[in-house]
Formats: sequence, C-alpha cells, structure tokens
Amino acid sequence: MLKTCLKSATGLLFGGLLLMSSSFGVAQIYKYQDEQGNVVFSDRKPAASDRTKGVEEVTLKATNTTPATLPQVPSNTPPTPTEEVPVAYSTVITQPVSGATIAMGPGNFSVTARVAPPLQAGETLRLTLDGKAVGTPQASGSWALSNVFRGEHTLVVERLNQDLASLHRSAPVVVYVLRPSVRR
Repeated sequence: MLKTCLKSATGLLFGGLLLMSSSFGVAQIYKYQDEQGNVVFSDRKPAASDRTKGVEEVTLKATNTTPATLPQVPSNTPPTPTEEVPVAYSTVITQPVSGATIAMGPGNFSVTARVAPPLQAGETLRLTLDGKAVGTPQASGSWALSNVFRGEHTLVVERLNQDLASLHRSAPVVVYVLRPSVRR
C-alpha cells in the first residue's frame, strides 16, 4: 500500500513538473492510468504492451503572462507649480442686522460676525465703528460695545492676515443708537 501511495505521489509530482516545464519548451505530454489505477503524466507514450487505460495527449493552454513594466526614470525638470486657487472668503455681521435700532439706554450692544472658511493660523478679525477700529484684532467673532453715542453708526468686520492686511470685509451694517441727552 505504501509503495502504491509513493508511486502515486511521485507520479503527481512528476506530472506537475512536466506541466511547469512545458511552458519553457515544447514537449508532448501524455496522461493515462497505470495497472493500479493511478493517473500518470509522462513525456513518453506508454508501450502498447503495458496495461494502461485511456492514453490521451494533454494540450496545454497558453501561460498567462504580463509584460514587464519599464522603470520610472526621475526627470531633472522641476515640477510645474500648481496655480493657487483664490479663496472665496465670506465675512458677515449676523448681529445686529442693518437698520436695527439700539433702544434707549447707555449705548451698549453686542456685535457678532460669521466667517468662512474658518480663520487660519495668524488670521484675526477687526471691528470698525464709523471707520475706526474698536479694540485690537481678535480671533473671536464677538464684540461687546459700550457707551456708543446716540445717532447713526456704520459697522464693518475685516478679516486680516498675520501682517494685518485686509483679506475680506463684510458689507456695512448701519445701526441707530437712541440715548437720552441732557440739554444745558
């Protein structure tokens, strides 16, 4: 029994080697069963005197191949610079709305602004009231104003880069402050 298994394993190994080697050279391969019923692959046709069954010629299909890729040669030319896409900034004063009236009182109110895209490193916002800066530039879009005199006032928020150059300005918002006055 062991002898038969070894023969079968040897036959399969030999057949596999023949199949692999057939892609390197042209040789005819024969497949048949020996007298013990083992499948045999051989490059020789068995003699007619051998007790073999079903001798057939094996036709191998073409081997799948892929052409080699050519190596990439780095070019010595510097890469072409990509064109910078201009950033579409949006700066909007969300509170108070244009035309709002600040009720009677000490002239205190809040200003908030929304920017897009979000502020980058080094960018700040500056609020101007009637063309004059209110406080120092800041990263927050919220200001608390106090003691604003009565009358009409124009608010603008500017987006500034790290050099304090204006990148974008909001549309002006006009507000009206009502305050009591004392006649003298």
